[in-house]
Amino acid sequence: MSYIGEQPRFSDYPSQLLSPNGTDTSFTLTNNVITPASIIVSISGVKQNIAAYAVTGTTLDFGAGNPPPAGTQTLEIVYLGLKADPSPIQDQTLGLNAIMRTNAQTISENLSVASTVNAQSAGPITIADTYTVTVLGNWTVV
Repeated sequence: MSYIGEQPRFSDYPSQLLSPNGTDTSFTLTNNVITPASIIVSISGVKQNIAAYAVTGTTLDFGAGNPPPAGTQTLEIVYLGLKADPSPIQDQTLGLNAIMRTNAQTISENLSVASTVNAQSAGPITIADTYTVTVLGNWTVV
């Protein structure tokens, strides 16, 4: 399958097993979570409604008086859509206020310019062997 941009970096959903003691209502997560919908929480195999808990950073909280029952590895958290660490993007600007931009001179990947967009490069541009650039929209090389 072809992709515009980077291919997905992983396709599994990391999970975490915890052993509640029947009294604690807050638990430390191994990953930072932005919203309750970013995780699936189950207790003894029963999925919990996202209204049953709150998350703040790496803290999962069931609220006062609502501890999960005690058990060995009975609290499971499945992380959805963790952001993959992309390759560092180099600053492609020069000068104060980014007055100039730079780009590579050789295209070493298959690229496609959709019919709904415009693309621009500063030349000269070389397309390496076995790679193609498909232009359905507009590509200007200056």
